[in-house]
Amino acid sequence: MILSEKINRKKQYSLVLLAGGKSSRMGANKAKLTYAGKTFTKTLIFKAKNLGIEQILLSGFEDREENVQVVWDIYPERGPLGGIHACMKQMKTPFCLVLPVDVPQIPEEVLEELLLFHKQMIMAEKKVPVLLKHHGRRENLIGIYPAEMVDYIEALIKDHPTSVHRMLDTWGNCCYEADILEWQAANINTQENYRELLSMDQN
Repeated sequence: MILSEKINRKKQYSLVLLAGGKSSRMGANKAKLTYAGKTFTKTLIFKAKNLGIEQILLSGFEDREENVQVVWDIYPERGPLGGIHACMKQMKTPFCLVLPVDVPQIPEEVLEELLLFHKQMIMAEKKVPVLLKHHGRRENLIGIYPAEMVDYIEALIKDHPTSVHRMLDTWGNCCYEADILEWQAANINTQENYRELLSMDQN
């Protein structure tokens, strides 16, 4: 990545890392699990920093990582939108890369491609979330969201939970189709998923 692109990304993008889930299916806090020698949280933060993203917003999980801002929901029990909303309130950039903590294996190169695709959307003056899509599946929580959505999201979640799917379909969105293996963007939700991930990493 050229230096000018990296400097520009610091001004354009924050990372919103969603780590506030209850991890009930896993039976352990997913943010603390390890992959490639680091916790899920640290793995994704490391990738974001490599991509030139400076502001790191960690939703719903206490972490003492340097230069990471821990953010707690303003409206509790609102699911992922509660975390996105609270982090958007703290953002210093016009866009955020949203990632769930349970995809530490997502290739850095794919996130780079997503950012480059989003840049094209900005140049075309399209300010809708750009979501990762693979094998016909749209990943609602792997994408780039405009900060200007914050008031709209707040209106949706203020009195009751709202699904991310509904919010995206109402606001509008577009997708970047990635050529990746299915497991590379799969959520690690269960112990079985975790064992499979570790076995993939060893191959």
